[in-house]
Amino acid sequence: MELFSIAAQTSNPQEAERYSRMVSEANQDLHKKYKSLSISCTVHENVVLWGCREDDPRFFKGNHLQQVYETAARTVAKYILQDKEQRLVEKILQEEFDFPDPEEHEQILKHCRMILGQNQELNESWNRRSDMLVQGLQQCLTERPLLHVDGFLTFRSRAYAKELKEIVEYAVDEFLMDRQYEEFVGMLKYFVYFQQPQVPLVHVIHKGGQELLLLDEDLNPLEYRADEGVVVERLDQQDLQMEDAVVTTLISVSPAKIVIHTREPHMAVIRTLTQIFEQRVEICRYCPDCHAYFRETGKL
Repeated sequence: MELFSIAAQTSNPQEAERYSRMVSEANQDLHKKYKSLSISCTVHENVVLWGCREDDPRFFKGNHLQQVYETAARTVAKYILQDKEQRLVEKILQEEFDFPDPEEHEQILKHCRMILGQNQELNESWNRRSDMLVQGLQQCLTERPLLHVDGFLTFRSRAYAKELKEIVEYAVDEFLMDRQYEEFVGMLKYFVYFQQPQVPLVHVIHKGGQELLLLDEDLNPLEYRADEGVVVERLDQQDLQMEDAVVTTLISVSPAKIVIHTREPHMAVIRTLTQIFEQRVEICRYCPDCHAYFRETGKL
């Protein structure tokens, strides 16, 4: 009796070889458990056909068949995630969103790849998508042992397709926010470039995260100023609230030099200030002015 016959159309010989190796590993596992299985894997013009037969009636006593289906489903799911998923995402982006610029298109796909992840053991999203596929594939094999992978993806994987579409939508939103951020920073850079310095020096103490403390040249606190004719849009109403207040104040007082005292120069808030004020910024990792503060807060 034929237990299953699974056909997969691969895009090139390299993909066919990768999938064949996955099938070979699964076949070895199946043979260890069920010696009487007859398993085959053939490749013709990039079509991989995986078949499995069992003629011993004793095999069908118990839950052996479902265990075989689970092994097959997990193998096919892994193949889909590793080799087909990227093309599915690209298709969704191309058909449902209007980004004709190749560079923008690639930036969005880069966001997608970061979200999708490539490590099934460490990525929660990967594991969730894998479980969706395994469940759907196993159900299909139970109903009918003949399966075409592309047909399954087109007609029998709605939950998985919905998840991919949501990932693409999120990546598009992230891209648009990043583009808005770059435009926002560019506007402020232009404004600062033509602004004459009004005070010689401002110290910025990076307290951690988004928290910043502004001090004048005598290390006295600077009062945060409201918008004085400079349009400072909020990029994020909560996470960047402190950053917006600091940017507004720094633009208002227009220091000739800004010394940023930080133990985390890689943080986004520090990069933002450096981008806006460029040559006026100096990063300090350690000096007498900030030593006492960081020692008290345990950030030395």
